[in-house]
Amino acid sequence: MKILSFISAVLLLVACSSQPTWDGMSESEISAWKEMGVSVEQVQTYVRAGMSQPQVKEWVDQNFTDPNQIVAWAGKFSAVESREWLDAGFELAAASDWSQNKFSAAEASDWVSSDFNLDQAKANRDKGLSPVK
Repeated sequence: MKILSFISAVLLLVACSSQPTWDGMSESEISAWKEMGVSVEQVQTYVRAGMSQPQVKEWVDQNFTDPNQIVAWAGKFSAVESREWLDAGFELAAASDWSQNKFSAAEASDWVSSDFNLDQAKANRDKGLSPVK
């Protein structure tokens, strides 16, 4: 019986120690996160990615809610740019490819809606052409 109690106590300690906490944050920081509707688990994701509350707020203001999506897109684009790419129907990898080739989300969308892929769009743009709208 004592062994069972000991095992239960150890399991409880391990479970409690692995739970995300607000430790290390001031009351004002915690309040700011909570005002955005962000859970402690989400905060830990942002903190591990090196993002501050004001940075995350920019994403929340652009109607982003998924911490993993925010962290992924934040590595490539601002919150506003990310919203433009997503609203234009692009996934992160495609948006990154088009952007690296100096296309805006609107330009890329125009080319794609005119049935051009990235290579075709680059070749035609280099000739001074634009997609037919």
